Amino acid sequence: MRRELLIGILFVLPGLALAILFKLVPLIRGFVLSLYETRGFEDPTFAGLANYRRMIADPAVADSFRNALVAFATLPVWIVLPLVLAFLIFQRSPGWTIFRAAFFLPYMIAPIVVGIMFRQILAPEGPLNALLTAVGLAPLAIEWLNGPTSALLSLTAVALWSFFGLGVLTYLSGLATLSEEVLEAARLDGAGFWRMLVSIVIPLLKPVIGYWTVLCTSGILIWMFPLIYALTRGGPGSATVLPEYLVFTTTFQFLDRGTGAAIGMALFVFVALVSALVVKRMYAEGKAKAR
Repeated sequence: MRRELLIGILFVLPGLALAILFKLVPLIRGFVLSLYETRGFEDPTFAGLANYRRMIADPAVADSFRNALVAFATLPVWIVLPLVLAFLIFQRSPGWTIFRAAFFLPYMIAPIVVGIMFRQILAPEGPLNALLTAVGLAPLAIEWLNGPTSALLSLTAVALWSFFGLGVLTYLSGLATLSEEVLEAARLDGAGFWRMLVSIVIPLLKPVIGYWTVLCTSGILIWMFPLIYALTRGGPGSATVLPEYLVFTTTFQFLDRGTGAAIGMALFVFVALVSALVVKRMYAEGKAKAR
Protein backbone atom coordinates (compact mmCIF):
# COMPACT_ATOMS: atom_id res chain seq x y z
CA MET A 1 0.00 0.00 0.00
CA ARG A 2 2.81 2.42 0.85
CA ARG A 3 4.57 1.63 -2.42
CA GLU A 4 1.40 2.23 -4.42
CA LEU A 5 0.78 5.46 -2.51
CA LEU A 6 4.32 6.63 -3.24
CA ILE A 7 3.97 5.80 -6.94
CA GLY A 8 0.66 7.66 -7.04
CA ILE A 9 2.21 10.72 -5.41
CA LEU A 10 5.12 10.68 -7.86
CA PHE A 11 2.70 10.62 -10.78
CA VAL A 12 0.61 13.46 -9.34
CA LEU A 13 3.52 15.72 -8.33
CA PRO A 14 4.51 16.96 -11.83
CA GLY A 15 0.95 18.00 -12.66
CA LEU A 16 0.47 19.53 -9.22
CA ALA A 17 3.74 21.46 -9.53
CA LEU A 18 2.71 22.84 -12.93
CA ALA A 19 -0.72 23.82 -11.61
CA ILE A 20 0.82 25.64 -8.65
CA LEU A 21 3.49 27.33 -10.76
CA PHE A 22 1.32 28.46 -13.68
CA LYS A 23 -2.13 28.73 -12.06
CA LEU A 24 -2.02 29.33 -8.32
CA VAL A 25 1.06 31.57 -8.18
CA PRO A 26 -0.14 33.95 -10.96
CA LEU A 27 -3.57 34.06 -9.32
CA ILE A 28 -2.08 35.08 -5.97
CA ARG A 29 0.24 37.61 -7.61
CA GLY A 30 -2.69 39.06 -9.55
CA PHE A 31 -4.70 39.47 -6.36
CA VAL A 32 -1.78 41.16 -4.60
CA LEU A 33 -1.26 43.47 -7.58
CA SER A 34 -4.95 44.41 -7.52
CA LEU A 35 -4.38 45.92 -4.06
CA TYR A 36 -1.76 48.36 -5.38
CA GLU A 37 -2.10 51.51 -7.42
CA THR A 38 0.25 51.41 -10.40
CA ARG A 39 0.08 54.42 -12.70
CA GLY A 40 2.39 54.26 -15.71
CA PHE A 41 5.94 53.39 -14.69
CA GLU A 42 5.71 54.81 -11.19
CA ASP A 43 6.47 52.63 -8.19
CA PRO A 44 3.31 50.84 -6.97
CA THR A 45 1.71 52.10 -3.77
CA PHE A 46 -0.65 50.15 -1.57
CA ALA A 47 -4.26 51.19 -2.25
CA GLY A 48 -6.32 48.50 -0.53
CA LEU A 49 -9.69 48.05 -2.22
CA ALA A 50 -9.51 51.34 -4.14
CA ASN A 51 -9.03 49.54 -7.46
CA TYR A 52 -12.13 47.45 -6.82
CA ARG A 53 -14.18 50.53 -5.95
CA ARG A 54 -12.93 52.22 -9.10
CA MET A 55 -13.78 49.12 -11.12
CA ILE A 56 -17.34 48.96 -9.76
CA ALA A 57 -17.92 52.63 -10.57
CA ASP A 58 -16.54 52.33 -14.11
CA PRO A 59 -19.35 52.01 -16.70
CA ALA A 60 -16.91 50.36 -19.14
CA VAL A 61 -16.55 47.43 -16.74
CA ALA A 62 -20.33 47.07 -16.44
CA ASP A 63 -20.65 47.16 -20.24
CA SER A 64 -18.00 44.47 -20.66
CA PHE A 65 -19.71 42.10 -18.22
CA ARG A 66 -23.06 42.83 -19.85
CA ASN A 67 -21.55 41.86 -23.20
CA ALA A 68 -20.17 38.71 -21.56
CA LEU A 69 -23.67 37.76 -20.38
CA VAL A 70 -25.05 38.29 -23.89
CA ALA A 71 -22.34 36.06 -25.33
CA PHE A 72 -22.94 33.53 -22.56
CA ALA A 73 -26.63 33.36 -23.54
CA THR A 74 -25.50 31.50 -26.68
CA LEU A 75 -24.11 28.65 -24.54
CA PRO A 76 -26.92 26.19 -25.47
CA VAL A 77 -25.88 26.44 -29.12
CA TRP A 78 -22.26 25.70 -28.18
CA ILE A 79 -23.39 22.58 -26.31
CA VAL A 80 -26.13 21.20 -28.58
CA LEU A 81 -24.71 21.82 -32.07
CA PRO A 82 -21.51 19.75 -31.62
CA LEU A 83 -23.54 16.98 -29.95
CA VAL A 84 -25.97 16.72 -32.88
CA LEU A 85 -23.15 16.71 -35.42
CA ALA A 86 -21.17 14.16 -33.39
CA PHE A 87 -24.17 11.83 -33.18
CA LEU A 88 -24.71 12.12 -36.95
CA ILE A 89 -21.08 11.18 -37.52
CA PHE A 90 -21.32 8.39 -34.94
CA GLN A 91 -24.27 6.91 -36.82
CA ARG A 92 -22.14 6.98 -39.97
CA SER A 93 -24.42 9.26 -41.92
CA PRO A 94 -23.44 9.74 -45.59
CA GLY A 95 -20.09 11.50 -45.84
CA TRP A 96 -19.25 10.93 -42.16
CA THR A 97 -15.56 10.23 -42.80
CA ILE A 98 -15.09 13.56 -44.58
CA PHE A 99 -17.08 15.57 -42.06
CA ARG A 100 -15.23 14.00 -39.12
CA ALA A 101 -12.04 15.70 -40.30
CA ALA A 102 -13.70 18.81 -41.73
CA PHE A 103 -15.42 19.76 -38.48
CA PHE A 104 -12.17 19.57 -36.51
CA LEU A 105 -10.12 21.55 -39.05
CA PRO A 106 -11.23 25.06 -37.87
CA TYR A 107 -9.99 24.30 -34.35
CA MET A 108 -6.50 23.70 -35.75
CA ILE A 109 -6.32 27.23 -37.20
CA ALA A 110 -4.83 29.86 -34.88
CA PRO A 111 -7.56 32.17 -33.51
CA ILE A 112 -5.74 35.28 -34.68
CA VAL A 113 -5.72 33.85 -38.22
CA VAL A 114 -9.41 33.03 -37.92
CA GLY A 115 -10.08 36.61 -36.87
CA ILE A 116 -8.17 38.10 -39.81
CA MET A 117 -9.89 35.72 -42.21
CA PHE A 118 -13.40 36.52 -41.00
CA ARG A 119 -12.65 40.24 -40.89
CA GLN A 120 -12.40 40.00 -44.67
CA ILE A 121 -15.40 37.66 -45.03
CA LEU A 122 -17.68 39.86 -42.91
CA ALA A 123 -16.56 43.17 -44.38
CA PRO A 124 -19.33 45.33 -45.93
CA GLU A 125 -18.01 44.47 -49.41
CA GLY A 126 -16.87 41.00 -48.40
CA PRO A 127 -17.78 37.57 -49.79
CA LEU A 128 -20.69 36.97 -47.41
CA ASN A 129 -22.58 40.13 -48.37
CA ALA A 130 -21.75 39.55 -52.03
CA LEU A 131 -23.26 36.06 -51.79
CA LEU A 132 -26.39 37.32 -50.02
CA THR A 133 -26.87 39.99 -52.67
CA ALA A 134 -26.33 37.49 -55.48
CA VAL A 135 -29.06 35.15 -54.20
CA GLY A 136 -31.59 37.94 -53.70
CA LEU A 137 -31.12 38.46 -49.95
CA ALA A 138 -29.68 41.97 -50.17
CA PRO A 139 -31.61 43.20 -47.07
CA LEU A 140 -29.58 40.71 -45.00
CA ALA A 141 -26.28 42.10 -46.31
CA ILE A 142 -25.51 44.29 -43.31
CA GLU A 143 -22.33 45.64 -41.76
CA TRP A 144 -21.77 42.60 -39.56
CA LEU A 145 -18.88 44.01 -37.54
CA ASN A 146 -20.12 47.60 -37.25
CA GLY A 147 -23.57 47.21 -35.72
CA PRO A 148 -24.01 47.50 -31.92
CA THR A 149 -25.83 44.13 -31.83
CA SER A 150 -24.59 42.34 -34.93
CA ALA A 151 -20.93 42.88 -34.01
CA LEU A 152 -21.13 40.89 -30.77
CA LEU A 153 -23.25 38.15 -32.32
CA SER A 154 -20.87 37.93 -35.29
CA LEU A 155 -17.90 37.68 -32.93
CA THR A 156 -19.63 34.90 -30.99
CA ALA A 157 -20.52 33.05 -34.19
CA VAL A 158 -16.91 33.18 -35.39
CA ALA A 159 -15.74 31.89 -32.01
CA LEU A 160 -18.25 29.04 -32.24
CA TRP A 161 -17.05 28.16 -35.75
CA SER A 162 -13.46 28.08 -34.52
CA PHE A 163 -14.14 26.15 -31.32
CA PHE A 164 -16.95 23.68 -31.91
CA GLY A 165 -14.76 21.12 -33.75
CA LEU A 166 -13.19 20.27 -30.41
CA GLY A 167 -16.70 19.66 -29.08
CA VAL A 168 -17.47 17.25 -31.92
CA LEU A 169 -14.29 15.33 -31.12
CA THR A 170 -15.07 15.36 -27.38
CA TYR A 171 -18.58 14.02 -27.93
CA LEU A 172 -17.34 11.37 -30.37
CA SER A 173 -14.98 10.14 -27.65
CA GLY A 174 -17.91 9.88 -25.26
CA LEU A 175 -20.18 8.21 -27.82
CA ALA A 176 -17.52 5.56 -28.41
CA THR A 177 -18.02 4.40 -24.81
CA LEU A 178 -21.78 3.79 -25.19
CA SER A 179 -23.09 0.26 -25.36
CA GLU A 180 -23.98 -0.79 -28.89
CA GLU A 181 -26.61 -3.15 -27.46
CA VAL A 182 -28.52 -0.25 -25.88
CA LEU A 183 -28.47 1.79 -29.08
CA GLU A 184 -29.44 -1.21 -31.19
CA ALA A 185 -32.32 -2.04 -28.85
CA ALA A 186 -33.57 1.53 -29.18
CA ARG A 187 -33.46 1.26 -32.97
CA LEU A 188 -35.38 -2.00 -32.90
CA ASP A 189 -38.03 -0.34 -30.71
CA GLY A 190 -38.48 2.27 -33.42
CA ALA A 191 -36.65 5.17 -31.80
CA GLY A 192 -35.64 7.81 -34.33
CA PHE A 193 -32.63 10.09 -34.33
CA TRP A 194 -34.02 12.74 -32.00
CA ARG A 195 -35.63 10.25 -29.59
CA MET A 196 -32.34 8.38 -29.24
CA LEU A 197 -30.47 11.64 -28.79
CA VAL A 198 -32.78 13.01 -26.10
CA SER A 199 -33.71 9.82 -24.24
CA ILE A 200 -30.50 7.76 -24.48
CA VAL A 201 -27.46 9.70 -25.60
CA ILE A 202 -27.85 12.83 -23.49
CA PRO A 203 -28.55 11.01 -20.17
CA LEU A 204 -25.61 8.64 -20.75
CA LEU A 205 -23.25 11.46 -21.74
CA LYS A 206 -23.99 13.75 -18.78
CA PRO A 207 -20.36 13.77 -17.55
CA VAL A 208 -19.05 14.53 -21.04
CA ILE A 209 -21.65 17.26 -21.55
CA GLY A 210 -20.75 18.75 -18.18
CA TYR A 211 -17.06 18.75 -19.09
CA TRP A 212 -17.76 20.37 -22.47
CA THR A 213 -20.04 22.94 -20.82
CA VAL A 214 -17.22 24.09 -18.56
CA LEU A 215 -14.87 24.33 -21.54
CA CYS A 216 -17.43 26.35 -23.50
CA THR A 217 -17.99 28.67 -20.56
CA SER A 218 -14.25 29.31 -20.44
CA GLY A 219 -14.15 29.70 -24.21
CA ILE A 220 -16.91 32.30 -24.27
CA LEU A 221 -15.62 34.32 -21.34
CA ILE A 222 -11.81 34.09 -21.36
CA TRP A 223 -10.56 32.67 -24.68
CA MET A 224 -11.91 35.21 -27.17
CA PHE A 225 -9.21 37.85 -26.89
CA PRO A 226 -7.42 36.95 -30.18
CA LEU A 227 -10.71 37.11 -32.09
CA ILE A 228 -11.69 40.44 -30.53
CA TYR A 229 -8.25 41.87 -31.28
CA ALA A 230 -8.30 40.71 -34.90
CA LEU A 231 -11.96 41.34 -35.71
CA THR A 232 -13.23 44.44 -33.92
CA ARG A 233 -10.69 45.79 -31.38
CA GLY A 234 -13.68 46.07 -29.05
CA GLY A 235 -15.76 48.23 -31.40
CA PRO A 236 -17.98 49.68 -32.50
CA GLY A 237 -17.75 51.73 -29.33
CA SER A 238 -17.68 49.13 -26.58
CA ALA A 239 -20.09 46.69 -28.27
CA THR A 240 -17.58 43.80 -28.35
CA VAL A 241 -15.47 44.66 -25.33
CA LEU A 242 -15.42 41.61 -23.07
CA PRO A 243 -13.76 41.64 -19.63
CA GLU A 244 -10.61 39.89 -20.84
CA TYR A 245 -10.10 42.52 -23.55
CA LEU A 246 -10.76 45.28 -21.01
CA VAL A 247 -8.02 43.78 -18.82
CA PHE A 248 -5.64 44.08 -21.78
CA THR A 249 -6.51 47.69 -22.62
CA THR A 250 -6.48 48.80 -18.98
CA THR A 251 -3.15 47.13 -18.26
CA PHE A 252 -1.15 47.67 -21.43
CA GLN A 253 -2.72 50.70 -23.11
CA PHE A 254 -3.59 52.80 -20.08
CA LEU A 255 -0.75 51.29 -17.99
CA ASP A 256 -3.02 50.80 -14.98
CA ARG A 257 -1.91 47.37 -13.85
CA GLY A 258 -3.68 47.53 -10.49
CA THR A 259 -7.12 48.16 -11.94
CA GLY A 260 -6.44 45.66 -14.72
CA ALA A 261 -5.62 43.04 -12.10
CA ALA A 262 -8.81 43.90 -10.20
CA ILE A 263 -10.89 43.40 -13.35
CA GLY A 264 -9.03 40.12 -13.94
CA MET A 265 -9.89 38.93 -10.44
CA ALA A 266 -13.53 39.88 -10.96
CA LEU A 267 -13.51 37.93 -14.22
CA PHE A 268 -11.99 34.91 -12.46
CA VAL A 269 -14.73 34.95 -9.81
CA PHE A 270 -17.42 35.47 -12.48
CA VAL A 271 -16.23 32.52 -14.59
CA ALA A 272 -15.82 30.29 -11.53
CA LEU A 273 -19.35 31.04 -10.30
CA VAL A 274 -20.95 30.62 -13.72
CA SER A 275 -19.12 27.34 -14.34
CA ALA A 276 -20.05 26.01 -10.90
CA LEU A 277 -23.72 26.94 -11.34
CA VAL A 278 -23.92 25.44 -14.83
CA VAL A 279 -22.34 22.15 -13.79
CA LYS A 280 -24.36 21.94 -10.56
CA ARG A 281 -27.62 22.51 -12.43
CA MET A 282 -26.74 19.98 -15.10
CA TYR A 283 -25.88 17.24 -12.65
CA ALA A 284 -28.93 18.05 -10.51
CA GLU A 285 -31.15 17.57 -13.56
CA GLY A 286 -29.34 14.33 -14.35
CA LYS A 287 -29.96 12.96 -10.86
CA ALA A 288 -33.61 14.00 -10.98
CA LYS A 289 -34.13 12.18 -14.28
CA ALA A 290 -32.32 9.12 -12.94
CA ARG A 291 -34.79 8.92 -10.05
